[in-house]
Amino acid sequence: MNKAYEEVQARFNQVAADWDSNPTRVALARAVVDAIRAAVPLRAEMQAMDFGAGTGLVTLGLLANVKSVTAVDASGEMLRVLDEKLRSLRIDNVHTLQCDISRAPLPVNQFDLVVSSMVLHHLPDVPPVLQRLRPCLRPGGWIALADLDTEDGSFHPDKTGVFHNGLDRGDVSQWLQHAGFWNVTVHDAHTIVRPDPKGGARQYGVFLVTARVA
Repeated sequence: MNKAYEEVQARFNQVAADWDSNPTRVALARAVVDAIRAAVPLRAEMQAMDFGAGTGLVTLGLLANVKSVTAVDASGEMLRVLDEKLRSLRIDNVHTLQCDISRAPLPVNQFDLVVSSMVLHHLPDVPPVLQRLRPCLRPGGWIALADLDTEDGSFHPDKTGVFHNGLDRGDVSQWLQHAGFWNVTVHDAHTIVRPDPKGGARQYGVFLVTARVA
């Protein structure tokens, strides 16, 4: 297990139990799901992968529009919380998988949609992961990645497992193109507002980049 994976895993294992109690996170997940619905022509027969799925806020939000979701995450505790939800809600079309997506073998030609929310800035090296995700998609499949706009480092007070202070939209678009995706489009997804130490408010943009495979 590599050190970067261990850092991310440990960070999210620690906060998993209380993750859904933060209304800002819940609102963000809803906004990302809405942005995906607006940007991607979802279909009832689609099989989706949500990587960095956490406790499944985006996963469960998409279920009304797709056939099934494979929820992938580095944190076993996050997925344990999601598994408890699935049992409680008697949901049988979500499958959880704990793995390091930058290294683990991934299924080929299995999904019609790959999504993530606020995951890329927790990856030490983003482009190779995008290259690994492309073969997972069937011809004509979609990828939809939501993440934090470049910021000054104030968004995360605890930098454990954080490898980028947000990401440049143009960089993510170029990485997708270099990975073999086309029809790359950038959308505004959400704005997170947090109190400023001086008594004001700080705004952090969240974008959604969508693209397709031929």
